[in-house]
Amino acid sequence: MSGWPVPVDPRREDPGCAPGGFGAQVRPATARGLLLLVLLYLVTYGRTAGFDFVWDDPGNFSRSPLMHGPLSGVIRKGELARGDPGIERMPTDLVPRHESYRPVSVVSHWMDLRLFGDRPGFMHLHSILLGLLSIVLVYILAGKLGMGLWLPGLWALHPLHVEVFAYLSARSDLLAAIGSLGALIFGIRSSDSHSTRARWSWAIAASALHWLSLLAKEANLGLPFAFLALALARGKLRASAGCFFALVLATAAYFPSRSLLMQAVSLPMAQSEALLRSAVDCPGVILAYVASFASPFSLSPDRQLWPPIVPLGWALLVLLATALVLAWRRISSASKPDLRLAALATLALGPLLLPAALGVRSIGALSDRYVFFSFFFLSLACLALARALARWLRSCPRLLRTGPAVIWAGIVLATTWLQVGIWRDDGTLARYAATIEPDNSAALYRLATIATMRGQFATALPLLERSVARDPGNRRALNNLAVTYLNLGRVADAKTVLRRMSPLARATDKRYWYNVASVQIADGKLDKACGALAQALEIDPGYALALALREQACTSPPVSPDPSAVPPASPDARPRP
Repeated sequence: MSGWPVPVDPRREDPGCAPGGFGAQVRPATARGLLLLVLLYLVTYGRTAGFDFVWDDPGNFSRSPLMHGPLSGVIRKGELARGDPGIERMPTDLVPRHESYRPVSVVSHWMDLRLFGDRPGFMHLHSILLGLLSIVLVYILAGKLGMGLWLPGLWALHPLHVEVFAYLSARSDLLAAIGSLGALIFGIRSSDSHSTRARWSWAIAASALHWLSLLAKEANLGLPFAFLALALARGKLRASAGCFFALVLATAAYFPSRSLLMQAVSLPMAQSEALLRSAVDCPGVILAYVASFASPFSLSPDRQLWPPIVPLGWALLVLLATALVLAWRRISSASKPDLRLAALATLALGPLLLPAALGVRSIGALSDRYVFFSFFFLSLACLALARALARWLRSCPRLLRTGPAVIWAGIVLATTWLQVGIWRDDGTLARYAATIEPDNSAALYRLATIATMRGQFATALPLLERSVARDPGNRRALNNLAVTYLNLGRVADAKTVLRRMSPLARATDKRYWYNVASVQIADGKLDKACGALAQALEIDPGYALALALREQACTSPPVSPDPSAVPPASPDARPRP
C-alpha cells in the first residue's frame, strides 16, 4: 500500500475529475503499488485455474442441456426454469414464489461453454480477468474519493470476496458489480462536469450501465441511493441530482423490461411480506457483515444469521446515530468529512443489502456473495472511520497507530489464501464447512450428499440424522435421509421420514412424491405407489423419472427402482432473490 489515504475535503473539486479524463496522472509510487496489488491478486486466485466445478456449477451450465443448445433457447428463461424446465409445466398455483432473470450472466456462461467446453479451468481464468477489471474500477473510484490503494486492496484480497472470485456460479454477482462500479464512475463524472450536455451524457451512460448490471443480477437495485450518499459526502448533491434521477428511471425501467424479456413463467422477484421481513432484518444483516469484515477468521459458506443480531443491529444503529448527533459540535473540523463519509456510506448499505437480507431469509445462509458490491461501501465506511481515528491518535507513537493495522492486514491475507483453497472441489468445501460449523444442518447435509451420490449410504446416514436433528425443517436432508434408509433396506424408517416430510412438501415437491412411490414399491404396495406417481406427474407432467417408473410399476410387472437422491446443490437450488 502507498501509505494512509489522503484526507479529502468534499467541498473541493476532485482534481482527478477534471475535463481532461477520469483521473489525474498516476504517480509512479501509486502505479507500482497497483502493479503489486494485481500480482498478489493473480498469485492468490491463479490457483483456481486447477479447481473443479462446485455446488450449482454443473446444473447451471456444464450439465445443462439448455446451456449447450442455442442461446435463443436459454437467454429468455429465468434461473429456476433453466435449472428445472419442469417449472414451466407446473400449475400456476404451484410455481415458486419468486424467480430471477439474469440474461447477461447467462450469455457469459454460454460463451464459456462455446469457447472452452466443459473445462472449468478456462472458466475460472475468465472470472479472474473479470475480477481484475473490477479491481481497476475500484481503483479509479478510490482515486476520486482519496482512498489510495487501501480500497482496491481490500476489494482484491479480503476473504469476503473469495466466494465470488472462486465460485463460477457467483459470476452474476461479479458482472453486476462491474456494471454498478462503472455506473458510479460515470455518475461522479456527471456531477463533476461543467457543461449541461456532458453532465447528461455521463448520466445516461451511468443509467445504461446500471440497467445492464440488474440484468446480470438484480442485487444492486439500491444503487441510486448509494450514489446519492456519495454525492452528499462529496458536497455535490445539487450537481448529482440529474444522474440520481437517471439511475432511478433505469431502476424503474428494469421491471417492465424484465417482464417483457423473460419467457414463460414471469414471476415476481419477491413477495411483499418477504420484503417487509427483510427490511426488519437489514440492520442485523449489516452488523453481521461488518463483523465478518473485521473478523473474517471463521467464514463458512453455510453460516447462519444469529437471531439476536437483528435487535442488536437496530439498537446499535440508534445508539450510533444518537452519539453522532450529540457529539457533532465537539468533533474537530478536520475529522468531520471522514465521519460524514463513514456515516453516509453506512446508510448506503441499507438499500444495497436489502436483497441480501431477502437472500438470507430465502436460503437460510449468510452468503459472502450477497455483500460483494456492497463491500465497496462497507470498506469505504471502515476506512473513513479508521482515518478519523488515526487523526485523533496522531500524538501516539507511530508503532501503536500502524502496528494493529499491519497485523490485521497480514491475518486477512493469510485467511484469504486459505479460503481460496477450500473451493477446490465439492468434497473440500463440504469438509471445511462441516469442520468450521459441526452443528450446522446445511453443512452436514452437504457433506452427506457427497457420500450419497457416491453410494456410500452407511457413511451418509449419521450425518443426515444429525442434520435433521439440528434442523427438523431441512426438507433436503429429510429427503436424502429417506433415500438412505431405503438403500440400506430400512423401509419402515424411510416411511417414517417421508411422513415427517409431508407437511413440508405441500404437494409441490415432485421428487418427494417420486420417493414415496419408491418406498411403496419396496413395501409391495403398488396401488399407493401409482397414486404417489400421479401426484408427481400432476406437479410436473414431463417428469422423466416418474414417467419411467409409472411405465414399469403401473402398466407392467413391477421393477424396484433406485430412489431419487437430491443431487449435490447449494441452498441456491431454492428460489433465489
